[in-house]
Amino acid sequence: MRSSLKSRQYANLLLKLGDNQNALEPVYRSMLDFFASYRHEPELKAFLASTKIVPEDKIKVLGAVYADLHPICQVFIAQLGEERDLKLLGEIVKSLEPAYYQRSNQVKVHVVSTGTLPDTVEEQIQNVIKSVTSRKADFTASVDKDILGGLTLRVGNTILDGSLSSKLVRIRNSLVQS
Repeated sequence: MRSSLKSRQYANLLLKLGDNQNALEPVYRSMLDFFASYRHEPELKAFLASTKIVPEDKIKVLGAVYADLHPICQVFIAQLGEERDLKLLGEIVKSLEPAYYQRSNQVKVHVVSTGTLPDTVEEQIQNVIKSVTSRKADFTASVDKDILGGLTLRVGNTILDGSLSSKLVRIRNSLVQS
């Protein structure tokens, strides 16, 4: 079986387990947080890949060292080690995001503005996103003074650039071409 297909299947299995326990978001976030540190810890990789350590002991150690790691993720990771599929963990984590947003009926939305947005503006954006996509917005925002004014909005993989800096670039380009 191709590794990307197997990774997607693992990701869907993990999310299904989380969903069945009413812990979809905690399982998703927990796995992302764990993988961020796992990538930089060769000793942990070796420990989890070891065939001499039983899964129950791996689960105990994961629970003790990573207190925030959801129990479903602990068991899942220990089982990946048992199946000798830990090498797929990066691909599994990559597959988690689209599967999570599909399963949770959400869309990832990131807004960039020149200052902190008032709550009412955030609510308006979220309501527009919901009316257009029929999905709830998983909303994040950041500040970037370089855009001069306006907003850039990333909805899923679509970028809507209403920033003043990009408008000025378009005006300059049209004047240069004239």
